[in-house]
Amino acid sequence: MKALILSISTGQGHHATGQAVENAFKERGVECDTLDAYEYIEPILSDLVSKGYLLSTSYAKKISSKLYDIVVKKNKPLKKYSVPKLTNVVWAKDLKSYIDETKPDVIVCTHVLSAILVNIMKERHWVDAITVGVVTDFTVHPLWEEASLLDYYVTPSDLLEFQLEKKGLDINKMLPTGIPIKPQFSDRIDRSEARRRLGLDLHMHTILLMSGSMGYGKIDESIERLDRLKLDLQVMVVCGNNKRMYKKAKELKTEKRFDIYGYVDNVDLMMDAADCIITKPGGITTSEAMAKGLPMIMVNPIPGHEMRNAEFMLNNGLALYATKSFPLDEAVFSLFQHPERINYLRSTIEIYARQNSAQTLCDHLIKDYGERRRTE
Repeated sequence: MKALILSISTGQGHHATGQAVENAFKERGVECDTLDAYEYIEPILSDLVSKGYLLSTSYAKKISSKLYDIVVKKNKPLKKYSVPKLTNVVWAKDLKSYIDETKPDVIVCTHVLSAILVNIMKERHWVDAITVGVVTDFTVHPLWEEASLLDYYVTPSDLLEFQLEKKGLDINKMLPTGIPIKPQFSDRIDRSEARRRLGLDLHMHTILLMSGSMGYGKIDESIERLDRLKLDLQVMVVCGNNKRMYKKAKELKTEKRFDIYGYVDNVDLMMDAADCIITKPGGITTSEAMAKGLPMIMVNPIPGHEMRNAEFMLNNGLALYATKSFPLDEAVFSLFQHPERINYLRSTIEIYARQNSAQTLCDHLIKDYGERRRTE
């Protein structure tokens, strides 16, 4: 059995999801490769999409939000001879040469744009592999209605069933196995032991403050707010790849203990050590925190998909959401003032958390492939 992961470069989340699936397949003896679809079709196209996403979510949030809302309201498949449709057909034909050469038995798309290309190939009978689309947020993104022929849609929760149905997708194809995450986020280490490994105080309230891999958000303002709180706190601050943010955070003078990090590879251990996480509500980080049973305070969502993640978490009692009218320091104070609040969030998270999501997905696909082979 051969598997192919098809991704698109818009932030690190889609690649992280693909990596989790690839690793799970390889652990089970399945040959698996990952391909950035746009990079293969045309490197300039990949660069434009990646930089365009970064610029729109960093410097043109209002425009990005408006465009997202417009596409959401449209919610109809593209016309057969529209420019976007015809362009995707050309790109799908370019991608077909790779599929013909490698002949994967399973194709897993971790981005809706790669799913659309595979859907076109299915439509034209260019591919007979098992095809899977992974929804990497707690909302069904715009354009998934363009991928109606896939065999499966992986979602973070069965609560997305109604959204899939509204987009005209077959809900019987839904696999609510969770957004695929690395296995270390499904393992849990005793909180005291995790703190000991990180050199933290074993008894103090402990917070993990994250900005995402690309270093979004105003972490310096968050640090200043937390430092003013009359609570015994220690905070691990992860700035991701944003060197400017890291330097700015390191230079701040604080009363409380703030351990400042750049990009790290032990976020799972940090989550084990923390009482709560303050983070943007990205689909991957949110899923990782939930798998760890970690209460969340959400901040600075990117307009569009992350805003909808925040709404999902808030409406289902899974997190707090800090805003201008309910600022971060008030959210933290309210969380730690009553221990039962944290316990309530933990118990609710356990209902919705999806552990070992990548492994569960791969086991399902391997079983499906075997059954199809036996009936041929």
